[in-house]
Amino acid sequence: MNLLGKVFVVLILVLSIVFMTLAMAMYATHKNWREIAQDRQTQVQQTQAEYDQLKTQYNRRESELTNELESSVQQVRKLETERVALVERNSGIQSELDQLKQERRDATAAVAATQQNNERLAGEVTGLRQDIRSNQQLRDQAFSTALTATEELHQSKGQLDSALERTRQLTSQVAGMTTVMRENGLDPATDAAAVKPRVDGFVSQVKRVAGAQLIEVTIGSDDGLKPGHTIEVFRDSKYLGRVEILKTSPDKSVGRVDRRFQQGQIQEGDRVATQLDLG
Repeated sequence: MNLLGKVFVVLILVLSIVFMTLAMAMYATHKNWREIAQDRQTQVQQTQAEYDQLKTQYNRRESELTNELESSVQQVRKLETERVALVERNSGIQSELDQLKQERRDATAAVAATQQNNERLAGEVTGLRQDIRSNQQLRDQAFSTALTATEELHQSKGQLDSALERTRQLTSQVAGMTTVMRENGLDPATDAAAVKPRVDGFVSQVKRVAGAQLIEVTIGSDDGLKPGHTIEVFRDSKYLGRVEILKTSPDKSVGRVDRRFQQGQIQEGDRVATQLDLG
């Protein structure tokens, strides 16, 4: 293998590594806005499902609390009726007791039984009061639970509203980007890496290396130019040929003249452009 072959082998190896690095960089920074929008839509649907579930739980809990409250009210009314009855009964017993006192000697046993009965009734009243206090505590706990559920429902609704607003913003951004691309003659489905920028510059240096004509131009990677892109060379309105970019730096690039398209001698100061417009 001669020196020229070795040079080409090394050049191909270096270009392969450069292309592989650029491909990995473009793949790492690539974003699929459609997948992001679909993810946001899925999040909105999940949030809506959670909202519906919380609303169902809230309605069920509210119904249960309402039933419990009605049951407690009915029980309180029942206890109040019993209390009134007991009060009336105590009044009757007290009247009987007054009458029995006048006949103490003849009705001592009856008076003792009545006193025991009063003690039993007093114990029942105490128990009923404790039950009322317990029911009131349960009612207060149920009311606190309902307030907590209401606050959680409001928080979930706020999160849902935020997610819907974010989805609307993303949809608007995607629509705007699609419109701009179409107005500039670009297919929205085109890979961003495949779009060649519209730039122009000048030939700053011409030289020959191993039989190939290389030129250096004044546009580089900062202008969007990448290895593999092609540029057209012209002088005034005369077309001179096509150049394939081999290497780029921020403000300049090096390319090889494609002899198939060459129609004249390329010199320093000739103009270059990624898209030819001689008008």
